[in-house]
Amino acid sequence: MTDLEKPDAPQPFDEAEYRRRQRSRANLMGVLLIGLAVLFFAITIAKMQIFQ
Repeated sequence: MTDLEKPDAPQPFDEAEYRRRQRSRANLMGVLLIGLAVLFFAITIAKMQIFQ
């Protein structure tokens, strides 16, 4: 049995795939951060409307 046939053998490093996943996670975190900022803004505006 060679190293390539073993199911637990490490896969060769693919830098392009690593960068694609890293970019995907960065985009997701950016969207979540923007969503959180919009949520805080909406809550603040709603509280200002209640306390007038």
